[in-house]
Amino acid sequence: MNKKGYTKFWKEIGQTDPYFGVLTHPEYRSDQFDANAKEAFFASGRLSVERVFRKMKKVWPRKDIRPSNVLDFGCGTGRLSLALSSYGDQVTGVDVSEAMLTEAEKNKREQNISNVTFVNIPDCPPFLKEKYDFIYSEIVFQHIPTDKGMLTLDHLLDHLLPGGSAFLQLTYNNLSTPKEKSIQRLIFTFPRLGRLLTGSNDYFFPMFDYDLNKVFTLFQKHDIHQVHQNFGSSGNHQFVRLYLNRRP
Repeated sequence: MNKKGYTKFWKEIGQTDPYFGVLTHPEYRSDQFDANAKEAFFASGRLSVERVFRKMKKVWPRKDIRPSNVLDFGCGTGRLSLALSSYGDQVTGVDVSEAMLTEAEKNKREQNISNVTFVNIPDCPPFLKEKYDFIYSEIVFQHIPTDKGMLTLDHLLDHLLPGGSAFLQLTYNNLSTPKEKSIQRLIFTFPRLGRLLTGSNDYFFPMFDYDLNKVFTLFQKHDIHQVHQNFGSSGNHQFVRLYLNRRP
């Protein structure tokens, strides 16, 4: 799967399994997705956003984090954008998948939320025109090829206002054995072959790890002067949640 193939993959999954493409739980597959699953899906988004803002308030108690203009990068079907609507005056959710954004618009209407706008973007920067005082991106960069992801991160931080804050989640290490990594690359590159080898018709989600030295160098370039981090793991990948403040 080449770089264009990754974008095509996300556009296709947006048409066939938009909610499973955001959270890979069986109950979010299109053939199982019901009202209860939908409520759980959006409840998980509200919980995630609440945890982020609670953490930032705990780490920086003197900082007033009530953003006026929020960006949700890789918004998918609106799970986090709609939750962010309670924390910011205006929220913009951006994504490469038109089909997912169609679902996001439906969900916005169902939840009667008026301060969220969804925008379809190309898969490479530049794509932003406005500046934001809060940028949010969770479980997105791990699915973007690293070179493109670093260009995108540079672009996002360039549109973070002085004094603004951000929350990012990045994977940085694959704990798989060398043999397992080779199989993963083969499956991600040739998904049809992967289905043949594994006997599964399921999706194979590409995963990419980021060099944190390069990430922190980018932070300094954009005058990010405060960083708090929490580490975790999901499957064979280790990740870091990064809470950022840009110098006023």
